[in-house]
Amino acid sequence: MTELEQGAQPDAVVMTVHEVARYLRLSEAKVYRMSRIGVVPAIRLGKAWRFRKDLIDEWMRRETEKASRSPQLPHQTGMQPSATLGNPDGC
Repeated sequence: MTELEQGAQPDAVVMTVHEVARYLRLSEAKVYRMSRIGVVPAIRLGKAWRFRKDLIDEWMRRETEKASRSPQLPHQTGMQPSATLGNPDGC
């Protein structure tokens, strides 16, 4: 049975590092690093990295869900630390 017969998506969009970097609004260097260490779903074909858009979208969905479930520190939410932390009188 061929890969197409086993359920692979023949119309899956395949992206390059440049396209993924633009899509995720990251630098190409960051996408290369994430690919090398296996953070982002990718396949290496010779010297080139390729990414299936549907897998990138699924990975982003999972990462977004994980981030929304984990507690965030004030610096992660964009909130500034309280001015009263250093001085109990708030001055």
